Amino acid sequence: MNDQGRSAGIPGGDTEKDLAAADVIPVVYDPHDQVHVPPAQDPSAQRAIIARILITMMAVGLLIHYGAVITFEWIGKHDAVKSLETILNAWLPVLSGLVGAAVTYYFTREDRKNR
Repeated sequence: MNDQGRSAGIPGGDTEKDLAAADVIPVVYDPHDQVHVPPAQDPSAQRAIIARILITMMAVGLLIHYGAVITFEWIGKHDAVKSLETILNAWLPVLSGLVGAAVTYYFTREDRKNR
């Protein structure tokens, strides 16, 4: 049965000679080579970028909204201004909440480091 298994490509046998002759791939386990832990990074730089992006998004959104309101009032499309009001009421509270949280963190981060 060992010869049949060997001819089929299956290593087999009960003796050490059969095991040594089989194609065995050695498994090397060294946890120091396989685990790479990056050094700790200070996330305050990324948080400051996020705060600035949110503030910019809110400012640009408000400028676009008021620009559209002024434009539609000027050309006489008062119904379009009413539909813009519902859009403003939908996105302004969400974005202002995000901006408020980001700005609060950004200005109070010094106090957290000193504790």
